[in-house]
Amino acid sequence: MSVRSALLRRQGTTRDGRELLLRPTRETDAPALVALLDSVAAEREFIAAVPGDRSVAEEQLALAALLGEGGLSIVVEVEANIAGHLVVHRGVAPDEAHSGDVAIIVENQYRGTGVGRLLMETAIDWGRAVGLSRLHLGVFSSNDRAIGLYRSLGFVDDGVRSAHVKLPDGERALLLMSLSL
Repeated sequence: MSVRSALLRRQGTTRDGRELLLRPTRETDAPALVALLDSVAAEREFIAAVPGDRSVAEEQLALAALLGEGGLSIVVEVEANIAGHLVVHRGVAPDEAHSGDVAIIVENQYRGTGVGRLLMETAIDWGRAVGLSRLHLGVFSSNDRAIGLYRSLGFVDDGVRSAHVKLPDGERALLLMSLSL
């Protein structure tokens, strides 16, 4: 097994003892990924989305485009349910090819079980393995739990974009963070 493939498929347990599997996303995961996105978007506090933003076909196309540009898409299954999703968009332009934009989403019932940390550690390990020198992300400045996770992994604050995201229930500030690899 190559180093890269070892990074992208792991088995283990959550902090509360449930079996988990980290693996590359498959096209057949699109319906579950849309359901995950809709579920977290319905909470109205963690992501810049509203339920129904993306169809299954749009999810499949987004995945194909991401992978076609050399990006990464990983899911974590807990007891055979998709509990979290990671994407890393690699810079496409020559002056941005050294960096990647990270986004994770974790289903409410799996927060605090180590799923988010596993996804972020996978992004960092993969970024190093493929020669990236920097990872970037944006997080709502009100999402203290996620910010704490990112800081614990070495991400630093790069600035705040006030009222950067406009959702039906109001505008949100976005904290920009990065990690040198």
